[in-house]
Amino acid sequence: MEMSQTAARLLGLLSLLMVPRTWSGRELADRLGVSPRTVRNDIGALRDIGYTIDGTRGNEGGYRLSPYGSAVPPLLFDSDEAVAVAVGLRSGLSCIIGGMEETSARALAKLENILPSALRARLHNLAHFTVPVAGNQPMPIVDPELIVVLIDHCHRQERLRFIYRGEDSADQDGSDPADQDGVGGQDGAGGQDGAGGQDGPDAGGRTSAEAEGSTSGVHLEVEPYRLVNRQHRWYLLTFDPGLRDWRIFRAEHISPKTPSGVRFEPRPLPAEDIGDYVERHISGPRWRHSAEVIVEAPAAEVMAALVSAEGSVEALDDERSQVTIGGQSVATMALTLARLDVDFTVVDSPELCECLQGLSQRLGQAAQKSSLGGHSIPISSKSG
Repeated sequence: MEMSQTAARLLGLLSLLMVPRTWSGRELADRLGVSPRTVRNDIGALRDIGYTIDGTRGNEGGYRLSPYGSAVPPLLFDSDEAVAVAVGLRSGLSCIIGGMEETSARALAKLENILPSALRARLHNLAHFTVPVAGNQPMPIVDPELIVVLIDHCHRQERLRFIYRGEDSADQDGSDPADQDGVGGQDGAGGQDGAGGQDGPDAGGRTSAEAEGSTSGVHLEVEPYRLVNRQHRWYLLTFDPGLRDWRIFRAEHISPKTPSGVRFEPRPLPAEDIGDYVERHISGPRWRHSAEVIVEAPAAEVMAALVSAEGSVEALDDERSQVTIGGQSVATMALTLARLDVDFTVVDSPELCECLQGLSQRLGQAAQKSSLGGHSIPISSKSG
């Protein structure tokens, strides 16, 4: 990403000021190719974000980074940028890439050490007043080095040779069956029906990669194009020259082999929106459980209350919507609908209706018990 001209100029100014000497405004202006007035404004900008710059007037005057500031590397973050970077580092990317916690902690420590005191204080406040909450869904662990290798192959346009492990263990660990493999051949990508090109499911419902080697893995060589993240999982979009078709692989099941060194000429991507393309072509249903629901609210209002992982919305008229709701469990779907806080009717799921009825009874009983004991329930750190 290219820095803006202003950011680049400020970084250059800060680099000059790190030299242990006093700089006149004219010297700085000449070195940076700007006017003395711009230098004065930039000095003020650096001071505003916490760098200590001493200034003196007169023939012998000029600007000098204070002894504390001279130990600061030429790293330029404004307040919002520093907090944004710190939030990302504190998250450790653990919901997407496993094993990054220690690396993120080291990077965050370096960031805090080299920032001015005002920004460092803000980061300390961030750590003190925020509480991370662990997710309740098992997340696949993806080696950060694997992500780097895959991206590097995409960037260098080099064929990827790898072993693709089977999905048997994934099917038994409680993970979403919606994310099983997704290695199918895709439509309109040059493949043919049947054995001629598309890598579709066999009679047992498995893709050819699963059928050939669910235990020991399948040796493959493909052209890698994009990494796509869907519901905390990474998918690699590739083109298989042997099958003449586009294929999608779960990243955590990829074991790269010795680089092939074979470059390829990039092909036109199969769609403009690659995220949507992968979403539509991953094998298996999107959710473990789903249902159609009529919601008594406009589609825009319902869309604002749901995230894409919870459901999709279509307008029936100005006041009603049809929602396809889904989740890992029926209870999750019920709670999502309750959160909408509007009337709704379940169209096609007796399981969801039964769950809603049970939830209604339990909540009603809880409300009745609470009302008998008073209208408020105090929270105390002491028991008894």
